Amino acid sequence: MSIVSKPPARLLMAVLGLSLLGACTKEPAPRAEPVRPVRTVVVQPQSSLAAINLPGEVRPRLETRYGFRIGGNLSERRVSVGDRVQAGTVLARLDPQDLAPQVALQQAQLDAARTELKLAQIDANRTRDLRERNFVSQSQLDRQQAVVDGAQSKVSATQAQLDQARNATAFQVLRADAEGVVVGVEAEAGQVVAAGQPVIRVALVKDRDVVVNVPEKDMELARRIDRWQVSLPATGGNPVPARIREVSPLADPASRTYAVRLTLLAEVPGAEWGMSAVVQGLRAGEPVFVLPMSVLWSKDGQPHVWRLDPANGTVAPIKVQTAGLLDDGVRIRDGLKAGDVVVTAGANLLIAGQTVRRLDEAAK
Repeated sequence: MSIVSKPPARLLMAVLGLSLLGACTKEPAPRAEPVRPVRTVVVQPQSSLAAINLPGEVRPRLETRYGFRIGGNLSERRVSVGDRVQAGTVLARLDPQDLAPQVALQQAQLDAARTELKLAQIDANRTRDLRERNFVSQSQLDRQQAVVDGAQSKVSATQAQLDQARNATAFQVLRADAEGVVVGVEAEAGQVVAAGQPVIRVALVKDRDVVVNVPEKDMELARRIDRWQVSLPATGGNPVPARIREVSPLADPASRTYAVRLTLLAEVPGAEWGMSAVVQGLRAGEPVFVLPMSVLWSKDGQPHVWRLDPANGTVAPIKVQTAGLLDDGVRIRDGLKAGDVVVTAGANLLIAGQTVRRLDEAAK
């Protein structure tokens, strides 16, 4: 009878551990990436480069601040913000009682001066008759004529003072000089205003400008640009040519920008004051590619795009160099060439070498 010895328990446990270890170290089969649907665009170059792209605002070219030539109590304001006025429209009035006593005083002084002149002329005529009869000397006649001349000068002086007082009364009525729209009210009825203090602000409707604030670092470039265009998103965004009319010589102390006024060279239907604008300074330069903003994605802090290989339907990351941003796009200067196909939608879900399906081709 043969005896079979059992393996030790430790040996069984070691064999079992090695088998389990071998099972754990097996690598899983690679999982195939799904075919991603994407939208693409074919790269086409543009010959103009927007060197400056800044927001602006439509403003009136001329704005008049109307004020009274004299001070007084504002008794009536005839217009409000938004009212359209014509040349001669009454904007405001001062209390007429402020100058009525002055006019009455000057009128009384004129009457007194005229009376003195009349008496002096009577005396002069009497003296002249006496002189003709040799009852008085020539010097006495000359002195009487000097009195007449003095009285006449006094009448002229008091007449000028009366005219000045009446003019001051006319200055109590503030009138518009030209057609415009009231854009500001700086004084109310019952307020005492000083001479020359702005009361009503009126913007002339004849012309309008687009004002843009250019950073100080871009001013040198802005002065070299000779082709400008402005688009108003509220009116459809069609670009309109423009030219610089005025450049502020001083920077704003808070924003450190220079105010630049541009004149529109074409009429923009529906343009109103206060509308936002997009101002672009264009210059000829190397070809650039204007693409949707969605083509960009970042890797290591650098902008990239996905370029599609139409032959095998795979994508590859391409590092690009941008040349500035637009409202809804980006200008790319380097990294692409004309005819390249880049992904515009679905870029965030892609990996290098992944196969994609073009939705724009499926739609065709």
